[in-house]
Amino acid sequence: MLLVLAFVFSVNANAHNNDILACIDDHPPYQVLGDPPSGIHITALHKLATLLDLNLTFLQSPNFARCVALLKRGDVDVIAALNPLPERQDFAFFAPFKPADALRVISKDGIQISTYNDFQDKIIGVSRGVRYFSRFDNDESLQKIDIQNVRIGFSLLLKNRIDLIMVSPAMINSFSKEIKEADLKVSPIALEEMRNKETFFGFSKLHKLEMKEADIKQKIYDAYQSGYFAHQNGN
Repeated sequence: MLLVLAFVFSVNANAHNNDILACIDDHPPYQVLGDPPSGIHITALHKLATLLDLNLTFLQSPNFARCVALLKRGDVDVIAALNPLPERQDFAFFAPFKPADALRVISKDGIQISTYNDFQDKIIGVSRGVRYFSRFDNDESLQKIDIQNVRIGFSLLLKNRIDLIMVSPAMINSFSKEIKEADLKVSPIALEEMRNKETFFGFSKLHKLEMKEADIKQKIYDAYQSGYFAHQNGN
């Protein structure tokens, strides 16, 4: 009986170590929850699993902040699109998989955002757990309201509860119908110099993978440089 139990434990352990568990939240068009989930970052995670010769499984979360908490505890192995902030360096390590997307502002009609100073005196919806860029994230003079996700942000804009949200051009395309019907304004704003130039996978330092941190980072970086993660879902 002990030998049988030891064999079962060994099989389960090996199966677990051959899996990579990714936490995802609802963030279209990058991550759309479902069975199966879909989106640009979901494709990137599938490519990551193939690259590392692992079986990919998903933990679907109500918001990004929850994913970060799970990563910190080592309950999940990886998150797509986790910014390498100083406060995350003690529990995560990072590897780039695509150039960073541009950032645009969606606001109620009549509100013009042309420079950073135009954020003053506006009520800004920020997705819970998301970091945009250092100056904005640390600016306590701005009126920022936590929102669960971009879908909720659009709802609050329509109800005049907030003045603006910040999203990528890909998300603008995804929500083009809602933007047009609600007569919302899309503002180009030169923020790229303030932001990371790349988008990263964030791995838990307590991950369950049978690979060293340096090996994971090098393998992903080499694949990124070769264009392995490019042209996902036609983007």
